[in-house]
Amino acid sequence: MNKENKRTLRSWLNPKGYGIGRISWLFMRISGIFLLVFFVIHVIHSASILDRLSWGQLLLYAYSPVGFIILSVMISLGTFHTINGIRLMFQQGGIGIGSPRRPDYPYNVESMNKKNRLCIYVTIGVAALVLYYALGVFFKF
Repeated sequence: MNKENKRTLRSWLNPKGYGIGRISWLFMRISGIFLLVFFVIHVIHSASILDRLSWGQLLLYAYSPVGFIILSVMISLGTFHTINGIRLMFQQGGIGIGSPRRPDYPYNVESMNKKNRLCIYVTIGVAALVLYYALGVFFKF
């Protein structure tokens, strides 16, 4: 593949030109919002345990295929959010960001080195494996 084809493929995969750090940042915020909404809904429905009718309806919905998919996605989002949060704590503590250098053109971000990018890719991979495993447990494949 020549350089033009590589640029075209790269721009197709990442149309805005964002780096993996920005994508990780975005996924962290999105997963946090979904986890917060899920937690609030979970607490509200758990409080209705005294009302057996609504609790039974919730269990019927949770044991449906849609409920299994939602639970699997939430488990995967929780895994990604946790592992990425641990990576960010290490990074903010100065572990794995490299030594500071004078900013020369082209301005490469030293904190987003190969180790940090690899950690982001591993985090996404582990979350995908957890999603696959959770779906396998719920749907027995």
